[in-house]
Amino acid sequence: MTAFRIPANIGDRALQHCGANRLDPYLGLNDGSANASEIKSCYDQLREAELMQRYWTFAIKRTILRAIDVNTMRLAASLWSPTSTYFVGSIVADQYANLWMSRIPNNLANDPLLSIYWEPYCGPLSVSLYTSTEAYGSGEVVYTAAGDGTNRVYLSLQSGNSDNPATATAYAATTVYMKNQVVTYLSVAYMSLIDLNTGNTPSSAPALWDAGTTYGAAATVGGSDGMIYSSVGGGNIGNDPTTDGGMNWTGTGVLNPWTTVFVHGTGSTKWLQIGGAEFPAGVTLTTLNLIYPWGTGPSPDANSKNVFLLPAGYLRRAPQNPKPGLTVVGGPSGVTYDDWLIEGGYLTSRETGPILLRFVADITDVSRMHALFCEGLSARIALAICDRVTQDKGQIQLVARIFKQWEDAALTIDGIEDGHTDPPDDDYVTVRA
Repeated sequence: MTAFRIPANIGDRALQHCGANRLDPYLGLNDGSANASEIKSCYDQLREAELMQRYWTFAIKRTILRAIDVNTMRLAASLWSPTSTYFVGSIVADQYANLWMSRIPNNLANDPLLSIYWEPYCGPLSVSLYTSTEAYGSGEVVYTAAGDGTNRVYLSLQSGNSDNPATATAYAATTVYMKNQVVTYLSVAYMSLIDLNTGNTPSSAPALWDAGTTYGAAATVGGSDGMIYSSVGGGNIGNDPTTDGGMNWTGTGVLNPWTTVFVHGTGSTKWLQIGGAEFPAGVTLTTLNLIYPWGTGPSPDANSKNVFLLPAGYLRRAPQNPKPGLTVVGGPSGVTYDDWLIEGGYLTSRETGPILLRFVADITDVSRMHALFCEGLSARIALAICDRVTQDKGQIQLVARIFKQWEDAALTIDGIEDGHTDPPDDDYVTVRA
């Protein structure tokens, strides 16, 4: 083992701290041994407790929350399926109800818990109805309704986003497009097949190869590998250029930049569509079924409490103003008191929003965890199982010292957020300033 990648790696370190035999290298926590059983019985509880106890920097996230109103819906993700093909922006739930977002197109048979092709989704769970009077921040999720019972769900890709997500972006020769972005050219929609796509007029891109089409000599097509191929002769039918071996097609060595065949919608490139009829295996929406009176019930109001649904993976609030520093010695910092209350999965506040919330997320992917967190967690697990595994009281004391050692090390290299945080200004100091 050269790095922490899966829970079994942390479990092995825990057993090493105890001086016990390690897990089976192939079966890991499923090897059926008493040691594996002891680790599985406490791993998730102690992982979450350690995340809750300290502000580990890898687990701190930010997201924007909007107050719930009569049109607010809840984001609903389907359980990941090995037979479904997912796209960039697809959100799924694993068997533990953690949410994951696909990082790649054509994401097939890659278990979110066992691959690098998914990243934890720690964004909003509440989805607001899009309105042209708002500018949206990066990561916000909205929906549009056609009025016929259907909807489309979009995720904002930038801050200050005032584009209508359903309005197509016109192609511009000087813009650099990324893979899967959709533009219109001469009223036809095209999707980029490559990254850093610039200066390639969409209409000049050849159509993708079709198994039922007969191609003549020198006809060009786009292959499924993103390359352009030229037909060697006439009567060319049913020969996939990517597997043909050069008998019927010649590779040009040129990337195929655009295609008119895609499943995404044709909206603004400042938004990523993550649900709707044009987005297979995308998210759906459900009603919140929020029982009032929570606050104003339900309509944002500056004179009474408003309700905000906490984001995916929320564990606890993190400091909202870490290490800002004072501009004038003894003067006001500009940090004000907030009235936020966390109640039953919701945040209530007199603020109407949007609220930028900094929080600790429930990170389960070991490969995203700080190495010193993994070492500390392994020592904490060793403390919990050492007596049952070894019946050696002296070993327990040694493990306790190791646990303290790793957490002290994490503090010194900013693995754990520590240091000065400005308190809210005293009203008297603010008035005098």
